[in-house]
Amino acid sequence: MHLRILLLFTFFCCKSLLFSQTAVSNPSKSDFTRTLSILASDWLQGRGATQKGGYMASEYISSMMGLYQLKPYSPDRYFQNFKVLEHTVKKASFEIKKGNKTIALSKNDFELTPISQSLQKNTQVVFAGYGLSVPEENYDDYKNQNVKGKIVVVLRGFPNHKDTTSAVYQKFKKLFPEENDLEEMKLKNAINKGAAALVIIDSNQNFRLKNSNQNDVFHSLKIESSVSIPVFRLSKSTAEKLLSGNKISLETFEKKAQNLQTASALLKNTIINFSIDLQTRTFSVRNVLGMLPGKDTTKTIIVGAHYDHLGIKNDSIYYGADDNASGTSGMLALAKNWSESKIQPKYNILFAAWTAEEMGLLGSEYFVQNLNLKDQKILLCINMDMISRSAPEDKARRILSIGTQKETEYLKKIASESNAKLQNPFTLDLWETNGHSGSDYASFTAKGIPIMTFFSGFHEDYHTPRDIDSKVDLDKIQDVLFIVNNSLLKFIENQPN
Repeated sequence: MHLRILLLFTFFCCKSLLFSQTAVSNPSKSDFTRTLSILASDWLQGRGATQKGGYMASEYISSMMGLYQLKPYSPDRYFQNFKVLEHTVKKASFEIKKGNKTIALSKNDFELTPISQSLQKNTQVVFAGYGLSVPEENYDDYKNQNVKGKIVVVLRGFPNHKDTTSAVYQKFKKLFPEENDLEEMKLKNAINKGAAALVIIDSNQNFRLKNSNQNDVFHSLKIESSVSIPVFRLSKSTAEKLLSGNKISLETFEKKAQNLQTASALLKNTIINFSIDLQTRTFSVRNVLGMLPGKDTTKTIIVGAHYDHLGIKNDSIYYGADDNASGTSGMLALAKNWSESKIQPKYNILFAAWTAEEMGLLGSEYFVQNLNLKDQKILLCINMDMISRSAPEDKARRILSIGTQKETEYLKKIASESNAKLQNPFTLDLWETNGHSGSDYASFTAKGIPIMTFFSGFHEDYHTPRDIDSKVDLDKIQDVLFIVNNSLLKFIENQPN
């Protein structure tokens, strides 16, 4: 009798465990296709964060969260409202002083990425090679150089970046797979060393500056938490004016760098004088946040995607079907299925639609800045950014990039195990996000929060009006969401009681 009771008890326990892991169904195409089409429609006008389409998109997303019976993030609304500043460069000047000689560059001679305030500087200049410090490769362009308060001049690229067959190229390409990440690291290095500004030289003779008739426009939070410095970009011919009179040859330096030799130096008798005059406007924007309350309300898992895109530019709608109506519709599909399962999760699950990602991850950054980590522990942030297309070289359309931090090897294992359950598994590109900041995951890694970020590849329609819903791969989205959902379930299962 006791044995029979024990067997029945074991059966019900196993059945309960099996039910908890399988009752949240994986999203199918019908769960996200219509949502994606609406987000990428003419009606929402490209979802520019500070444009009409962005506000309409936030209303649509909040209505879907209400339909799925998520708990509003605020007492009565799904919105987290905040302000962003839009800065326009009214005037900028850049002068090179060599002894008694002054070389004034025209607005056609340089590009500028300013900071969120008007600025003027007159200071010395240091040539710092590629602007990199890579201890694991015994390479440091800042070795024996004091750049505090000075302007740092660096080359675009990394050692031997022109020879894709070389061992040096392969090492640095693995460290810096994307150009944006590489330049972000150069900027961080210059900031950490105390530089006043960064100048990047493009050694490609075919380099062309953008249309100088367009004013530089950029955005920031009303209260910024990070320090930055302005970045100037010069062509090779313009840079030669800056380097003239010093014993620095770009060709000679690049050859030395092929053998991981640096040749940084203070530019003697050289001063740069620059000024930046800004005009600033304030805009109201909002994240859209809905929650499934967990049994343990002190711990939260975030499933997020940015819903903003580029909006309307020059009378053209930038639809952003892949970037990132795909991730947003996927997030909502997961919210729908978790809500309809009627299972209370072990922890809170916050479904988040971030805004102003295209302006510098501002929505997720604002959320993190206002997060009380003493009262609420974030166990994991899942980020989906562009999950519906493939890179041109991915002929089979079955490569999926999943980024995690170096310290969270177990998340790679979870992703691989989830992928293996697919009938047609992806070829996974498992990479480490440390030092990278390509999407909203970076706002969380900066706070030491574990992340998983999903991305299916850059394509020829990226950031163009051609990124439309008829070009998305619905099968790919469905399979990505299968991995996300199974990874989420497995992560929860593996958490200690």
